[in-house]
Amino acid sequence: MDASSNITPQETRNALRMLYRNDRETNLQKALLHALSDDLKPLNKRGAWNPSSLLVLLVVLCIAVAGVFVYFTIGRPHV
Repeated sequence: MDASSNITPQETRNALRMLYRNDRETNLQKALLHALSDDLKPLNKRGAWNPSSLLVLLVVLCIAVAGVFVYFTIGRPHV
């Protein structure tokens, strides 16, 4: 078999990159944004990303827990 007719590994990599370029599941950043975005309305009127309400609740809860931890370890005077 003639070696010039074979496809090189680099040509295969380039072809796969072109094929999967717009696939959301193969791009980690796009997959994370899709997983953390609001299911009903992922973009607002200006085209900006809307986070999931569950994600916002989780962040607020983590901040509250961190605040309670800081209050009881540093802020509260010891009796």
